[in-house]
Amino acid sequence: GNEILRRKDELSLDARELGNLAAAFSYYPHIPCSKDVLELTYEKYQSQARGDDVSLEDVEDVFGSMPVGQRLNVIPSGFVEEMMQLAIKKSNKARMEDVRDILFAVFQMDLSDDRLY
Repeated sequence: GNEILRRKDELSLDARELGNLAAAFSYYPHIPCSKDVLELTYEKYQSQARGDDVSLEDVEDVFGSMPVGQRLNVIPSGFVEEMMQLAIKKSNKARMEDVRDILFAVFQMDLSDDRLY
């Protein structure tokens, strides 16, 4: 985690790698660098994950980390709305388990938090 943060400006990861990074660090929120790595992951995902190279599985990995991201207060403004739109766009290629995991993550979040939209 600390190495990722040290090299954040030169870090080039695709949507799958960013999703995997978010998923991995959300499992260990007690590690001191997890908060900063999740924040960096969301910022990079928000700025670059837009095109056909993004799969619903990648979106699900990020969504799965978002309840932890919300508790750590690192989800960028508008990110949840963007992720929902991306999930809808990718839903024509949905695997049932990805949809289930996205819904499970959403129901763990406090959706009344205006900072998410």
